Amino acid sequence: MNEYVATVNGNKRVFKLLDSGKILFNEKEIEYSILKVSEYSYLLKLGNKVFDITTTALSREKFGFLVDGHYFETTIRTKLQEKAQELQNIKNKENHHDLIKSPMPGMILKIKKQVGDKIEMGESVVILEAMKMENDLHAPSSGIIKEIFVKEGSSVEKDTVLLTIS
Repeated sequence: MNEYVATVNGNKRVFKLLDSGKILFNEKEIEYSILKVSEYSYLLKLGNKVFDITTTALSREKFGFLVDGHYFETTIRTKLQEKAQELQNIKNKENHHDLIKSPMPGMILKIKKQVGDKIEMGESVVILEAMKMENDLHAPSSGIIKEIFVKEGSSVEKDTVLLTIS
């Protein structure tokens, strides 16, 4: 029995392909058959309904489908692949935090965000005065300001950690 997870617009649906030419979806067994019409076109029969499907592989797991004139993209993984992806997403989320360091010695003129503020990549975060010039420091990634280690008016050395984004 092959169990899969299809994700469309962030909504996950689990289905199983049974050996008997049936699919188990929402705890209902439905007879199915697929007829290949051309390289990208298929006729899918689910129960008493027939769907004209055109599909293309966008990546190893992602597919584009045109079903009876409606286009959508979906990711299809085995249940094991889906579990591995969820664990990887959790690990990436836990380990993601960027440091914004002072690129040179200077004085903090302005801190434009506070702890807990949402920030987009490239957004201005800190104004650092160095060599009588104002330098606008930008966020290297999107996220939430987790900690701020300096105050306006404080002097900093090169590579001083100014704040973290998670």
